[in-house]
Amino acid sequence: MSKFSREIEVKGHLIDSLILTKIFDVIMDLKGEFQILEIKIGKRKTDTSHAKILVQARNQKQLDEILEFVYREGATALIQNEAKLKTASKNMVMPENFYSTTNNQTQIFYKKRWLDVENMMMDKCIVVNSRGAKCVPIKDLKKGDKVVVGETGVKVIPPERPREGMNIFEFMSSSSSSERPTQHIAKRVAEDIYKTKKDGGKIIIVGGPAIVHTGASDSIAKLIRLGYIDAILAGNALAVHDIEYAT
Repeated sequence: MSKFSREIEVKGHLIDSLILTKIFDVIMDLKGEFQILEIKIGKRKTDTSHAKILVQARNQKQLDEILEFVYREGATALIQNEAKLKTASKNMVMPENFYSTTNNQTQIFYKKRWLDVENMMMDKCIVVNSRGAKCVPIKDLKKGDKVVVGETGVKVIPPERPREGMNIFEFMSSSSSSERPTQHIAKRVAEDIYKTKKDGGKIIIVGGPAIVHTGASDSIAKLIRLGYIDAILAGNALAVHDIEYAT
């Protein structure tokens, strides 16, 4: 066993929701190694799976970086330590190394039990008090609040592929959507756009710079010219990148 290693475990619909694939990708992308120590795959679509994995790295810095990412994909340490807390020194001032939240369901290990974090939002902090744990934006942080720092004792529960079918827009607009095959999504979106316009509806695109980065600018422009897109909601980034691309 490498000197710089850690055993982790992950539970859930690991295969069809691509959770295990994402964890392996993170480890390999960050030049780490892994061994599957134990794995149990559910036999039916409603069954969950479980895996224990040994993560190995060249040094402690690399190991910490890998663990930070795999924990956010739903893995947890095999030996669980309690979440670390630091006190906010001023109103609206986060402690150094505060845990920045995702919009996925999250729990913290505190006083020897897992607590659900309420009011989950992206890029906020977790405040712990006598009533439990809550996701808090910086504007609501008060001096003296106990804030979770680091990744220790934090568990993210990643979104899973729905067990039953659902409308493609309903699925994609949910607060947390699992990944789907790209071509399948594109086909379903195109069909829904066509049907919406045929029925007299309107389409609004909420766009970001990814439209430019992925080379989709010309396709979006064509959809606008053909009358399939009625309005665009976007920030400065889309306009800036589009101008740079055009020039």
